[in-house]
Amino acid sequence: MSHMRRRSSHMGPSPDEPRASPIVGRTPRLGTGVGSTTGTSTRVPPSPSLGFGGAGTLRSAQRDPNQAPTAQEVVGRIASVLLRVLRTPRALTALVWLTLMWVASSYVRENAHHLSQRPVHPRLLPLIRHSGTALEYLSPDLGGRVKSWHDDQVKNDPNRPLTAAELEAASRHTFHPNGLLLVNPKGRHPIHLLIEDAERKWKDKVARQSKTLGEAVREYKRRHRRNPPKGFDDWWAFCEEHNIQLRDEYDQINHDLAPHWALEAHDSRHRNKVMQERDHTFTVAMHPGETMPTLHGPYWDLKRATDIADMLSLYTGRMPRPLNITYIIDDNPAVMLPYSQRERMVELGEQGEYYGPSEFIEGEDPTLSNFAQACAPNSPLRRAERGEYTPDYSGDSVRSFVWNHAKTTDLCLHPEARKLHGHTMQQGVPLGPIVPLFAFAKTKLHSDILTTPIEQWEAHYVGYEPPWSGKSMNKLLWRGSTTGVEFNRHTPWRKSQRARIHIMSHETEGERHVIWSQRGQLRDANVSTAVLNDLYMDTSFAGALQQCDAETCEILEKQFDIKPTIGLDESNTYKYMFDVDGNGWSGRFHRLMSMRSAVLKSTVFPEWYQDRVQEWVHYIPVKVDYSDVYDIMAFFVGMPDGSGGHDSLGEKIGQAGKDWARDFWRYEDMAAYMYRLSLEYSRILHHDEGDVDYVEMPDFNFD
Repeated sequence: MSHMRRRSSHMGPSPDEPRASPIVGRTPRLGTGVGSTTGTSTRVPPSPSLGFGGAGTLRSAQRDPNQAPTAQEVVGRIASVLLRVLRTPRALTALVWLTLMWVASSYVRENAHHLSQRPVHPRLLPLIRHSGTALEYLSPDLGGRVKSWHDDQVKNDPNRPLTAAELEAASRHTFHPNGLLLVNPKGRHPIHLLIEDAERKWKDKVARQSKTLGEAVREYKRRHRRNPPKGFDDWWAFCEEHNIQLRDEYDQINHDLAPHWALEAHDSRHRNKVMQERDHTFTVAMHPGETMPTLHGPYWDLKRATDIADMLSLYTGRMPRPLNITYIIDDNPAVMLPYSQRERMVELGEQGEYYGPSEFIEGEDPTLSNFAQACAPNSPLRRAERGEYTPDYSGDSVRSFVWNHAKTTDLCLHPEARKLHGHTMQQGVPLGPIVPLFAFAKTKLHSDILTTPIEQWEAHYVGYEPPWSGKSMNKLLWRGSTTGVEFNRHTPWRKSQRARIHIMSHETEGERHVIWSQRGQLRDANVSTAVLNDLYMDTSFAGALQQCDAETCEILEKQFDIKPTIGLDESNTYKYMFDVDGNGWSGRFHRLMSMRSAVLKSTVFPEWYQDRVQEWVHYIPVKVDYSDVYDIMAFFVGMPDGSGGHDSLGEKIGQAGKDWARDFWRYEDMAAYMYRLSLEYSRILHHDEGDVDYVEMPDFNFD
């Protein structure tokens, strides 16, 4: 077998054989045909490529196999490959998809605005979403627009079920910074939410109160950034002795005394002495070690003065220094500063500096009311009086309820309320310097020092007091005299707070749009005004006419239903009571809160207990324009057909109010407020003498 030739390990074409074409396979061999004879074959030199000539003839030109292909040949080869690729199913699909995307993108680009407003069939939404995702690879901007179009279509689909987050957002009410809850008609009835939120706030406030003197000192420093006044430890002992609640909630005192810190001590003492000689005042003089204060001043012999002195006697002998405080006898406040001056004094006081004659204060606009000049330059009240646009939050424009009563009493935030109250519809007291006058009532714009009035206050009110279920009158009761404004032809008295409640509750024409609650959800209806007043209201002027000239008194007698006054026994048969301001604060609020009835309160005078009571827990706050009264009564009493009432919630508020008046508004509670106020004011008068702060001593007991 040695004669046999081994097979080469490299199998390749011999030099005499044609090379394989990289385009169309191996080069064809030409056998029989042109140039061949029967039984014989003639080898024809291989063609380097297969060309296309006229009538399909074969190009037979011979070329060197090592020669580089021409440009024409390269193009031809690439075209041949593309044709072969495009004939595959995947290539055809890709081509169609790219064409569709190009057409779709061109159409979306040209008709974007029209498409955004035109609904599409829900079955096309997945295609639009996937198209947007694919287009983002080519054009992020275009892909994002397509996806936004998809999202808009989904959101606007009326048949699409909303997610939990969308349902919550769509039904959310607006808690406006001005203290009003703006009603969303798609949400729950807002009173449910207001009660739940208020109960949580009250529970948190009670739980976080200081339990020891050390905790109270630390909380005082945190809130006011200074040491407590001298005698703070004895004030704490007084609170312990009398079981005073909420011992941290005295921010009103700090607010009232803030501008006085900018006065030098000798200046404060001088102003204090001058006020003791002012008309319409009386002064209470307290001396350490003496159990009873003395009275002097022009009106020292008023019963109001002796009643105040009796209350202050609970702590007079415990004062660290002698102190004289001067009360103004009027129901109204008397001190108001321009906004820029008050703000500058508060700023200087916080920095430990003093306000002097050289202090430059930019003048206010004299064309504005004094109330507006006491507000910040960009406040709604100032803008409204300057004729600038301000949003209207009156009941004629928006349905709302009170969620923060203190903020709704701020006229700077509520210009719509200024002309609806006898006190604020006037120009306001003259703007003047800061003086230490102690007043029984003030708005947030006044700079008097607020105190605790005790007119009409009793520890116990004698009368028939049935339980809630024994109150037969499921209506809102109010009886009041013609006070709150001067009833004369020069005053728009019909817009005052007491006249409006009488007029509103005696209307018989037209309808009112009210909202009510059905299984927690908000419902609305148009109801006859006469039906609503008959169902809900028993409010009227009562007793002898007061504060009216002859002409207006005659109008009141002819046009108003003046009813007799009502006694405690009859009052206690009503489940709902209305508390409305008179010339100043309402002296009847404590009595109404003590009756186990749910009290509705409307006021512009935040009182000393404002930080110590909770709206929607202890009472029901009402807007100054009364636009929420019928909605409130519809919620608690129900509609004329008996549906939608929440009698148990009304009972709950009535009982909570009674408990609050018993536990938080006692004689001792008012004395505790005045005791702390007296310590704070005494420090302002003597802060140049030293030893005016309470400094807590370190505890070295390591047991």
